[in-house]
Amino acid sequence: MKVALILNRNAGTLRTLDADKTASEIAAVFREAGHEVAIHVAEGNGAVAAIRRAAKEAEAIVVGGGDGTIAAAASIAAETGVTLGILPLGTMNFFARSLGIPTDMKEAAAALATAEVRAVDIGRVNGRSFIHTLSLGLHPAMVAEREKLPYGSRIGKMIGSVRAFLHVVRHPRRFFIAIDGKDGAIEQRTAGVVISNNPLGKGHMPYADRLDQGVLGVYVTTARGWLQLARVTAAAAIGAAETHPLVAYLETPRLTVRLGRRAAVPTSLDGELVRVDGPLKVEIVPGGLKVLAPRLREPG
Repeated sequence: MKVALILNRNAGTLRTLDADKTASEIAAVFREAGHEVAIHVAEGNGAVAAIRRAAKEAEAIVVGGGDGTIAAAASIAAETGVTLGILPLGTMNFFARSLGIPTDMKEAAAALATAEVRAVDIGRVNGRSFIHTLSLGLHPAMVAEREKLPYGSRIGKMIGSVRAFLHVVRHPRRFFIAIDGKDGAIEQRTAGVVISNNPLGKGHMPYADRLDQGVLGVYVTTARGWLQLARVTAAAAIGAAETHPLVAYLETPRLTVRLGRRAAVPTSLDGELVRVDGPLKVEIVPGGLKVLAPRLREPG
């Protein structure tokens, strides 16, 4: 297979490593498995530009970067039809976890070099793609607050996230939302909404166990004060949001989100702050993205 390996030099894991040497080591793993590999090491927006160029020439793009880089790569892959492989170098790596990709970089490279091509679902809102979640209210507000804080490492970013959450949860902003889905509706004043690419799994960090069910998971909190919001957030962190009494839950393949008349609600796609004008038309695209994923174990 003709593979383009693109690494974002600014990714947290690479900041303490020689990115060029690391790229050569990863490329060697793919070449040993019989692939033809072209290497691209870039920084920031340059990595996204390199991904877009490589998608026109390669059969597969293997991308190493943070959550933002991976989300951009997935959008490009969905547009072009090229196969995407993920080297999880971000903080949480939720999409990689959903695909069963090891979070250790070298183990991930070995798994991807012998992986199978699999079609998985991808979310879309007003024409923009997302691979993990579309969030409104509390989480995007936390991201915005965190970006005001200095951090230079993965641990620093996690500490910053905790500080930002404590700040935002003390002054939650609630807004009215009306969600009309194919299989149900929710009307609620809320501090936070999460719409996921397939339902989030139970009993672990908030990522989907499967990416081929063809439905969105919709989570709308009814929590009011900071204590209730903290409890809901804790439940979500361990995969228990769906059944929490302060969460309205819905599964549907497509929906429309209408917001109240007040100022724009903070919004994020895959953890990156964005501006998406309402109403929001959200849908799941079954099999809309081709990925490299470790081979599934045969039952028994």
